[in-house]
Amino acid sequence: MPDRRTWLRAGLGAGAVAAGMGAAMFVGPGMAAADDVGSAGATSAGSARNSSNPANSRGRATAPKAPGAVRGGERRSAGPAAAVGAASDGAVVMAGNTVVGAAAPTAPGVVASRPVRVSKRAPAPGGRSAAASAQPAASDAGTPQPVASSAPATPSMAAVPAAPVAAAVTAADPGPIQSAILAAQAYIYGYPLMEYQRVRQTVGTVNTLYSLTSFANPDVDPIWLAIGGGKRPNVDTFYSLAELDLSNGPVVLSIPDMGDRYFSFQLTDPYTNVSGYIGSRTTGSGPGDYAITWTGGPQVDIPGAQTIMVPYASMLALGRTLAGDEADQQAAIALIKQYALDPTGGAVSPVIPIPEPGIGYLDAISAAMALNPPPAIDAPTLEALAQIGVGPGMTVADANLSLLSTITADLAVRVTAALLPVLTTINQYVSAFQGGGWATPPSNIGDYGTDYLLRAGVAEVGLVANTPEEAVYSAGLLGANRFPLSGFGTGSYVLHFAPGEEPPVGAFWSVTVYNSQGRLVPNSQNQYAVSSSRPDELIRRPDGSIDIVFAPRDPGDPGANWLKVPAGAGFSAYLRMYVPDQSVLDGTWVAPPIERRWSIF
Repeated sequence: MPDRRTWLRAGLGAGAVAAGMGAAMFVGPGMAAADDVGSAGATSAGSARNSSNPANSRGRATAPKAPGAVRGGERRSAGPAAAVGAASDGAVVMAGNTVVGAAAPTAPGVVASRPVRVSKRAPAPGGRSAAASAQPAASDAGTPQPVASSAPATPSMAAVPAAPVAAAVTAADPGPIQSAILAAQAYIYGYPLMEYQRVRQTVGTVNTLYSLTSFANPDVDPIWLAIGGGKRPNVDTFYSLAELDLSNGPVVLSIPDMGDRYFSFQLTDPYTNVSGYIGSRTTGSGPGDYAITWTGGPQVDIPGAQTIMVPYASMLALGRTLAGDEADQQAAIALIKQYALDPTGGAVSPVIPIPEPGIGYLDAISAAMALNPPPAIDAPTLEALAQIGVGPGMTVADANLSLLSTITADLAVRVTAALLPVLTTINQYVSAFQGGGWATPPSNIGDYGTDYLLRAGVAEVGLVANTPEEAVYSAGLLGANRFPLSGFGTGSYVLHFAPGEEPPVGAFWSVTVYNSQGRLVPNSQNQYAVSSSRPDELIRRPDGSIDIVFAPRDPGDPGANWLKVPAGAGFSAYLRMYVPDQSVLDGTWVAPPIERRWSIF
């Protein structure tokens, strides 16, 4: 049993790591809170959108944008955004009252994709077992494959898996302080990978599409949480989710003719980088078949299908389908029921159990890396982490650390796990302070390169994030006076969009309120957002301006849009902009501040 001096030294080592992490969090990239499985709005204080950092550059191939406007708004170049469709929270509907997959939730509002579909392809040659599927052949690593009917695919460096690495452990013990620092870095590096494993644990059947057929609300969104969702869901779209196993060949996603309705399927890898999108912005409004194909797996030519190359055999597909009023919701549900995956079903390949923070957590990270080899760009980081036995196929025991180094490493993981959510929140508010009350994501969100801290912060608050080209989320955390938004006292807050100055988007924008836990705020009106996609509910002043009032009680202003906030507690207001205009991406358009208005009543 170590004596008190040993424990004191261990504590000092962990304290040094904690201080170092805090400094790194404040001078490094920051995080603005995330949403829905999360399209996160993470931010870096002073981080420019047009960053020239090569590690953060994107090279994903996308098909040309489909001509014409996407539902919910017009391209900015075509004139003022035309809000299309109206919405209200509608009835929950199921497809035949069946859910495919034994572990899938059976609560109302969840629908599974069609369980049977005629295959359009021959059996994939050379199928591999799921356990070994994520190991790319050395010849495949870093070799982009072309996308059919589009420009050649060019995955970003962050998305290209390395060949299996047998990292060598240095003979020398790095010492207690260095071991603690490396352990903290390993936790930050591996946390998103483990959160991806957590989501996989909730899915009982791979290649099966689960969809919500009602908007999230305080009663329904726990269902979404049960199948892997994150906090801060949007209330503009119906969600769909599938875990894809591509080890035995492509999985074909079939999309019906979506008309002018916005939709997207975000393809996210185990390291939470976005590999690409299938949707109205990137591939058009359908109908179409999309063969999602692992670069390291069997290559199958599927007639009539557009090939979408992805860097891992295990991928998450997160879908969003815009819906309006009750009649439009039924139309959207009818389209969702036509989404199909082929082949469908199959057992989930091995999932790494998630232990409590400590040395065991580091070994779990290594095991997850063995299933999903790290991106090639991470090689220098892996070389450093190998000093404490963290890497594909390794264990901490392989490093032969001294007792003191083992203790400091264990404590460092525990301290880092405790600090990550706290410092992430602090950093969000620092960003909001610098951004006029709004914390806005940096340009590399969703495609992180080596920005492991940003990636971990996003995973902490919502797992995955949209890339800015698809959607920008700005988190309103502070008022114009730079004080946190709060339902304490009397009065209200107002977000005012002057005539012609509402968010410039190609799809839709919305403002949604959440409490301090990232949950929707219950209210008798079932009104959780103000959105351009609901023109019948969007109230404008006579001059065309828009006022959104945040207050715990009805402000009694018929010319304003009221969103209820929790009385006597903090809240946040999320501005979502789907298919944002270039002026949003380059920062020339910024959201106006949220003004405090006091009242004596």
